[in-house]
Amino acid sequence: MERLYEAARLLHQIEGPAQLAKFLNISEQLVNNWQRRGISKGGMLDAQKAFGCSATWLETGIPPMMASVGGANHGNPGSDSTKSDRKKPVIKMQPDAGRDTLPAGEVSVNRLRRALADKNVSPTELASVAGVGVETAALWLGGIGPEISMIQAVGIQNTYGVNSVWLLKGKGEPGVAVRYADAFDPITDLKWRGVPVVGFAQLGDNGHFVDIDYPVGYGDGYVAAPTEDKDAYALRCVGDSMRPRIKDREFVVVEPNHVIEPGDEVLVKSKDGRVMVKEFLYERAGRVHLISVNETHAPIAIDKDNIEKMHYVGWIAKPTAWRPG
Repeated sequence: MERLYEAARLLHQIEGPAQLAKFLNISEQLVNNWQRRGISKGGMLDAQKAFGCSATWLETGIPPMMASVGGANHGNPGSDSTKSDRKKPVIKMQPDAGRDTLPAGEVSVNRLRRALADKNVSPTELASVAGVGVETAALWLGGIGPEISMIQAVGIQNTYGVNSVWLLKGKGEPGVAVRYADAFDPITDLKWRGVPVVGFAQLGDNGHFVDIDYPVGYGDGYVAAPTEDKDAYALRCVGDSMRPRIKDREFVVVEPNHVIEPGDEVLVKSKDGRVMVKEFLYERAGRVHLISVNETHAPIAIDKDNIEKMHYVGWIAKPTAWRPG
């Protein structure tokens, strides 16, 4: 009976047994009997015809709230049911949530009704999730009402796992593959310190290295970086082969004690004096293969025997990070 009052209030702004009896064209005493004993099957069918709400929902509370199209007689809401109507069983429709092909002309509210059919969602709960009124939420659960906005669809996706793109456009699958609920777990133990600048590195293929020749731990000023490598050093970069990853005049902080993996950015110094900052691809047959982020610079391969050192580039610092020594 509580659901009947809810449907009457949401769909027709009807409050109390007197208004309900008048709308259904029955006696108020019959409504009072329903309150004490429960609404009869015939009464449920009468309410379905009058309000458009599902008789199954009235009996069990199982969504959707609204009956399928054709289940309501809006032209004559107060008429009595015929005897044949009263003998008809209440048929519980099973949701067809697994269909990939959508019915022609289906809109977002129809898809929402199908998606939430087995979740027992109340209008009040849906209204809170989507940020709409309870009346609108009740209409949505019945597959009718105003179209769903993007913001509302995202709220529904985050709460019920209904794919917002499918809900709005009918594209893809109803369920989302990933629910983004990862806890925020920032790294809080980074140790910033001044890393000495010890030279320059050319970002072209024929780069060069200018050693300032300061002792370990000293150099031509410092850049601040969160590194724990005790032998870390910094180089000022010149050129554009790593742009936009590393820009001209920026600093790279090099960590010589860090293990190098394919895909890492590395500082390579060859025995003939060339120094380059590149991306390490792989090592094969005694040759080290490197590429630039900037595709205008071709990949290169250097014999391993010709490499004096290859160190891991851990951090990139802006020119403004430099401080005098």
